[in-house]
Amino acid sequence: MRIAMSLNICVNRFDEEQMIGRLAAAGFDGLDFNFCDLLTRIDWRDTREVERLLRPWQCAADAAGMTWVQAHGPMFYMFGRGEKDEFARSLCIPCIRACGQLGVPWMVLHPDVFPGPFDKAHRQAIRDGNIAFFRSLLPECEKANVGIAIENIFDKAGRHGDRNCPRFYAAVPEEQCELIDALDHPLIGACWDTGHARLMGLEPQSCLPILGRRLKALHVQENDGKDDDHMLPFVNGNEGVKWTGFAEALAQAGYRGAFTYEVHRAFNAVPDAFFDATLRYAVQIAQFITAGGDGKPHR
Repeated sequence: MRIAMSLNICVNRFDEEQMIGRLAAAGFDGLDFNFCDLLTRIDWRDTREVERLLRPWQCAADAAGMTWVQAHGPMFYMFGRGEKDEFARSLCIPCIRACGQLGVPWMVLHPDVFPGPFDKAHRQAIRDGNIAFFRSLLPECEKANVGIAIENIFDKAGRHGDRNCPRFYAAVPEEQCELIDALDHPLIGACWDTGHARLMGLEPQSCLPILGRRLKALHVQENDGKDDDHMLPFVNGNEGVKWTGFAEALAQAGYRGAFTYEVHRAFNAVPDAFFDATLRYAVQIAQFITAGGDGKPHR
């Protein structure tokens, strides 16, 4: 299994092109393209600007033997009409095209909710709204050969911004399956965020087999069950994610993707002098977990 890192560890600190080589030197062999923090760096609708940004990154990845395993698409309130939401939402298509240029197989996007009690009728309307949005992206996905991996969020996020909803749709695997199956397209799958699941009191051993072959991408991160911390595994001890059996759960799901970290906050305060050592440590953790968390391989 490839071990990948999101380039969001570079934000406001390191040059992405140089970081690709540093990640390879630390033992990573996969990359997660981070659109979330790059939406205003260039005009993603301008193909020449996109080419100027992506070409050196692709050359660096090729030179380092690194593969783009997934990407994180824009983040926005799906049902919002504010300027920032409209702008980020409008960039989904250009970002899908950019993924196609790099050969990124899956771009992660969030489902969403809107105000209401999350009773039967409201839940159905939310489901239908999500289906309509993701379906609108499929023609471009087919052209670029890029899939959309719908991420599990967490209920607390239903109270973020203008959402005002007591639940967050698709925060549990059964709802992810419902949404993915309703879309019924080979370029629609699931992304499982281990930290988001922890905030829901869910563990991978019971959830990943439910997703099964729908599972296409991972966001591996740790928290204490209270806040979405995006830390490295094991930092929270017994309060964190139960990592023993994680590899076996992935195997039961038939997962064929990468072990992809989304742990930017774990690196925010790391001094430059220890940054590469911390990258190597992250690789060692990933190797331990993907070997079963007990030193025994699960294939």
